[in-house]
Amino acid sequence: MLTNNQNSSTNEKERLRALRDYNILDTPPENEFDNITKLAGLICNTPIALIVLVDEKRLWFKSVIGLKCREVPRGINFADHVMQSEVVFEVCDAHHDERFINHPAVIDGTKVRYYAGAPLIDEEGFKLGTVCVFDQVPKKLSEEQKEGLQILAKEIITHISLRKKALELNLKNQRFEELLNISTVSPEIHCILNDKGELLFVNNAITNLLEYEVEEAVGLSAWGLCYREDIDRVVHTIEAGLSAGIKQFNVDFRIVSKSGIIRWLSWNMVCKNRRWYAYGRDITENKRVENELMKLSFVASKVNNAVVINDANNHVTWVNAAFEKITGFTLEDMKGNRLGDLIQGPGTDLELIEQARELTKKNQSFTVDLLAYRKDKQPIWLSIYNTVVFNDEGKVEIEVEIILDITEKKKAEEELQLLSLVASKTDTGVNISDENGNTTWINQSLEKLSGYTLNELQGLRLGDILEPNGEAQRQLIARSREKANNRESYAIEVQAKRKSGESIWLSVSNTPIVNEKGKVEKQIDLITDISQRKQAEKEMIEAREQALQLSAAKEMFLSVMSHEIRTPLNAVIGMAHLLLDNDPKESQLNDLNLLRFSAENLLNIINDILDLTKMETGNVQLETIPFSLKALASDVINSLQMTVSTRNNKLELVCDQQIPEYIKGDKTRLYQVLMNLLGNSIKFTQDGDIKLEIRQLSEDDKNVLLYFEVRDTGIGIAQEKLSYIFEPFIQARTDISRKYGGTGLGLTITKKMLELYGADINVESEEGKGTVFFFSISFEKASDYIPPVKTFREPDMFSDKRILVVDDNEINTLIAKRIFGKWGLNLDFASNGEEALEKVAVNFYDLIFMDIKMPGIDGFETTSLIRAMDGAYFKNVPIVALTASTLHDEHNKFNECGMNGHILKPFKPEEMRNVLSEYLR
Repeated sequence: MLTNNQNSSTNEKERLRALRDYNILDTPPENEFDNITKLAGLICNTPIALIVLVDEKRLWFKSVIGLKCREVPRGINFADHVMQSEVVFEVCDAHHDERFINHPAVIDGTKVRYYAGAPLIDEEGFKLGTVCVFDQVPKKLSEEQKEGLQILAKEIITHISLRKKALELNLKNQRFEELLNISTVSPEIHCILNDKGELLFVNNAITNLLEYEVEEAVGLSAWGLCYREDIDRVVHTIEAGLSAGIKQFNVDFRIVSKSGIIRWLSWNMVCKNRRWYAYGRDITENKRVENELMKLSFVASKVNNAVVINDANNHVTWVNAAFEKITGFTLEDMKGNRLGDLIQGPGTDLELIEQARELTKKNQSFTVDLLAYRKDKQPIWLSIYNTVVFNDEGKVEIEVEIILDITEKKKAEEELQLLSLVASKTDTGVNISDENGNTTWINQSLEKLSGYTLNELQGLRLGDILEPNGEAQRQLIARSREKANNRESYAIEVQAKRKSGESIWLSVSNTPIVNEKGKVEKQIDLITDISQRKQAEKEMIEAREQALQLSAAKEMFLSVMSHEIRTPLNAVIGMAHLLLDNDPKESQLNDLNLLRFSAENLLNIINDILDLTKMETGNVQLETIPFSLKALASDVINSLQMTVSTRNNKLELVCDQQIPEYIKGDKTRLYQVLMNLLGNSIKFTQDGDIKLEIRQLSEDDKNVLLYFEVRDTGIGIAQEKLSYIFEPFIQARTDISRKYGGTGLGLTITKKMLELYGADINVESEEGKGTVFFFSISFEKASDYIPPVKTFREPDMFSDKRILVVDDNEINTLIAKRIFGKWGLNLDFASNGEEALEKVAVNFYDLIFMDIKMPGIDGFETTSLIRAMDGAYFKNVPIVALTASTLHDEHNKFNECGMNGHILKPFKPEEMRNVLSEYLR
């Protein structure tokens, strides 16, 4: 089958394993094999015949005729060639065969000239060796002889296989006899039953346990021996198991002996080939002990104290549920271990444990308080009461330990000890009183604090002596005493009087001490003088009130100033627009543009100051409405193109295409931030590049995080100036305001607006090379938002509409008449609230513009009175406020009084047209 160069292969290893499994190598001669060898020689008419088995190093002869040796080394040999074939291998003349011309058997004294062999192939196809013949003269076998040699090879394999099976059978018989001998002397019952439960075999243990002889027990029904009350339970267990495919059972049930004695046996049973193989162990005594322990555990489980039972060697055998609750250790954790080994920790007194164990060795009980540790390593104080239980011979049988959790008691003792030490040394006043609150002891600090001695206070209630200031203080003390009576701690602050009559603020922390019966035994008051703190709190409250008043006054002042400045500015800007729209002369055009630019620049300065004031006073709140960021960015870029071109700059927008179409946020504030930053870049850049970049950093199902960057190639900012460019009215260089203009508020307002978004603005700059401002804001997605379609009417489409303008300023009235008159509107005017009410009552208007600040009744009250009139018209006519005020409270009043919106003065014609288009649709 294999050649020498294949000896290390997997197939060769498997062949050698199969050969050794037959256990035939190096065995004595056997007649069966010798007879086959003789028959091979006779069939082939040769003087030499062999049965050869081939292992890794040699050719071993199981049977040999005509030679005296029993094996030869595995060198050049005939057998390897035979094992490569499935039929007879024949060498007619070795002298003329180059493969064997140098073979030792050919050139030595044997003088082999002829060889023929058939392979020995077992049932698995492994070639174990050969049956072969030799002769000293050349020859050739007939086909009948070759067939006979192959038949003999198969016969040899049959003998080898039968020999192997016989050996295995003998080994099994030997093992069976050994097992039978073991079962014979075993104290446990070993038996075999048929599927009807009849005993087919049973060992001698049945005589000792159930008083039956083996001969009379064979043939009995196991069900007849089973205790009647257990049969249904056992049958149900076995049937349920068999239905679930279970073949092995462990079940306890009672057996009745020949004389009627009942014993508990624990049975292990296996079902195989419709037979039951079982053995039963007597557990009667175990059941008795278990029953007693069950009773004990029932009692022990009902107590709150932990119970531990140890054997004679101090190893835990049982613990109750209270032990697990107190220590965290379960019975599985403790079983077989010593209690002291598991509950000890860094602070445990190990000498105390050893002393306790020495007392146990001397058969003495003990009581000990021990710092132990729970399973979770938390420290716990235990009081352990150990009792030794002796057996009939006077030796220790078990130890019972009752364990109490005394952690709280120990803490109270330590705290009381510490309190006693601290109370005599501390600067805090200490008052100890009885269960009724009557003083029994005070420390020196309290004497100094109150001015009263212990003799003056003893037996009296401290709260009564110190005379609390006012009825509210006395009620507070009364409620606190009720808490103490209910075993509740309390902490109060009261204003009282010293013995000298001086007023004093005291902080009192009361702790009631409860005895074992749950009743208040003592009360401990810790008393501290907090007069200075109370004075500081009073001053802080007054300072806060002053700050709020100043802030309100500041806002009111700025609002009034805003109104007073915006009102004439409205006239200047309005007139500038009218003059520019009235075909001015070429020589007047520059003057009018300069007039409008200067007025709008003044308006921007006022807006910056007011925005900063509103943010400092907390009157700015972000809106959350859907808008298109891409459209907003485009609007910003487009609105700045004219300014960019005047300074010969290039303005670029880079917007990430991944950004959602619509997001939710405050469009106006974000617009202002971008305008401020880009306006700065344009102002400080000449003949350069400015870029606004917006890209998406991350997103989830609800939100998107966006990155904003404004980069320019302008004059830059020195590194040492970067730290304070966001401060109000501060600019990077002293010549900035003179050369470029501005208030120095733009970056301050931008930073505060971004803080409302929860974002920080960052800046990188190099003087002379440019500046980069960047920040990130998280916006909520507006995936389902569908923008409304706005339609704007052309001015001549307003000709059928009637409008009432309510304003006490004649210039504002003139401007409104000039602007609205160009659009064909039917105008009506009222100079105060009373006149407006009279006109609204008798005329129909499509829209009312209402000034806020007017003599007599103001615009808010006038609007409220209109809305209060009977009729749907008065409830629905659009009323838009005209205001120059920026007070936050006034913005809230717009909705409260029923106004539909507002326009901030000074207003531009295009703003007015947008409002008209919205309300006159």
